[in-house]
Amino acid sequence: MKTIYIPKGETVSYETLATEHLVVKGCLQVTGSVKAKTISGDGVICAGSVEADIIRIGSLEAAAVICKRLIAECVQAPEVFASESAAVSCFLSAAYVETGRLTVAISEISEVKADEVINLTLKKRGLFTTLLLSALRSVWLTLTVPKSKNEVMDAEYAPAQEPSESKARQAAKEASPSSAAPEKKRKTPLNQSEREPVDEELNRIVGTFMLLRDQGYTLRVIPKTPEENAPVFDFETETIIRPAA
Repeated sequence: MKTIYIPKGETVSYETLATEHLVVKGCLQVTGSVKAKTISGDGVICAGSVEADIIRIGSLEAAAVICKRLIAECVQAPEVFASESAAVSCFLSAAYVETGRLTVAISEISEVKADEVINLTLKKRGLFTTLLLSALRSVWLTLTVPKSKNEVMDAEYAPAQEPSESKARQAAKEASPSSAAPEKKRKTPLNQSEREPVDEELNRIVGTFMLLRDQGYTLRVIPKTPEENAPVFDFETETIIRPAA
C-alpha cells in the first residue's frame, strides 16, 4: 500500500495527488484534486477537491469534499458530501452540506441536508481564541462570498468607460484655471483680427486726405494713375513736397 507522509513544520505542494493513505502533519497544498482511501493527521490541507473514504484531519480547506466519514477541527468548503457522518469540533463553513449525521459546534452553513443534526455545547473560550475565530470567519467570507455588483433597476443607463490618458490630460488642462486664462487671452485677439481685418492702404489714404484737407487741398483720384505720379507729403513739416501729376 502506498502512503504519503507530510512531516510537521513542512509545506509540500502538488498539482494533483492520488494515493492509498495520506498522513498530513504539516501543510499540504494541492492545485487540483486529492484522492485517497484514508486521510489522517492534525495538519492542514488546501486543495481544489478532496475525495476519500475516511478523512480525519486538523484543518481542511477545499472547493468540494466527498467522503464517507469526515472528522475535523475546522472545515471550510463550499460543498461537503459525507454519506455516513460529518463531525467538526471547532468551525464549519459551507454553502451546502449533505450527510447522514452532522455534528458541529460553530457553523456557518447556507443549506443542510442531513438525517440528524447535533449541536455541540460551546466551551468557554478566552478573548484571544474568540478574536481568532472571528478573524477566520471574516477571511473565509471574503474569499468565498461573491461580491454583488450594484446595478440600476428599471432605468436605462450606459456603463461608464475609463477615459484614456490623452483625454484625461486634456480634461485636467481644461479644468485648471491657470491654463484656461492665458488660452482665453490668446483667443480674443485672434477673434478680433478675424472679424475686423485691418486695411493698411485705406488707413494711409484716409490719413493723407485728412492732412490735405487741413491745408485747404482737395483730393482727386485719377483712374490708372501710376504710383510714382502720386503726391509726396512731408509729415514732419506737414507740407507737400511734390504735387500729383
